[in-house]
Amino acid sequence: MNKYPISIRPYLEEISRCVWSKNASIMVGAGFSMNAEAIFVNAKRFPSWQDLGNVFYQKVRGEEIQSAEYNFFDPLKLAYEVEANFGRSVLDSMLRSNIPDSDYKPSILHNSLLSLPWTDVFTTNYDTLLERAADTVSERNYKVVVNKDDLVHSVSPRIVKLHGCFSASTPLIISEEDYRTYPKKYAPFVNTVQQTLLENTLCLIGFSGDDPNFLKWIGWIRDNLGAKNAPKIYLIGVLNLSTSQEKSLAHYNITCVDMSLCSGIGEKDHHAGIKAFIDYCLSKKENENQNDWSLNSTL
Repeated sequence: MNKYPISIRPYLEEISRCVWSKNASIMVGAGFSMNAEAIFVNAKRFPSWQDLGNVFYQKVRGEEIQSAEYNFFDPLKLAYEVEANFGRSVLDSMLRSNIPDSDYKPSILHNSLLSLPWTDVFTTNYDTLLERAADTVSERNYKVVVNKDDLVHSVSPRIVKLHGCFSASTPLIISEEDYRTYPKKYAPFVNTVQQTLLENTLCLIGFSGDDPNFLKWIGWIRDNLGAKNAPKIYLIGVLNLSTSQEKSLAHYNITCVDMSLCSGIGEKDHHAGIKAFIDYCLSKKENENQNDWSLNSTL
């Protein structure tokens, strides 16, 4: 465990304790999909939010965004412009053609992550990597929930597709208007996440500090639970956050667990950072039996 610095080890220990006590859920963002294995040699890579914004910009403005100007353009606003000008079917088609789900298969990291005993796995990703990985994980029997109405009769552990999925006919949440109306249209999803926050520790993985999915969900949590009542949330990965970003997240009760601090992991090696996190949790597996014994001994 020497590779894990003392500055983050207490957080990793607490997360692992919650995981093996079956008292932790995880929300998986788009960054995690970039760990998938390409099936074809020349497979298109998974896009970043900046990449998607550029695609939308080209569609509605007829030219590429200059990198220096990018911060002035919001991908969610640009997605709304695409829908307003060309229709929803065109916007959805652009997502499907630019996110190469069928060109990739789940990696060992996908399987390792899902082998941990999460209470629930939430994801804002449209791709099917997590559910395909779940089919090969014998330790857990995940139920995939795509439609909000299916939540009523579902039981944990679940993979809850919060923003739609390529494998279903549900809407894909992408535009500014989608996000504005989401808490009302998809109240069961929002309520489920909030209930999880009240009962479990929530880990976030595959998100960056400026990921709009991340920012919107944190905003909804704060709006409904209040800043003082918001539970502890852990943002995990190779984060590369500024001091001001970390302070801002701390205001939302979000603890940043920067895995780039571990020895042998660079500031851009996201794969190694996530693997180090999963390896730490897996190394604490013996605690599962200890926790079960402790619970039974009190009965």
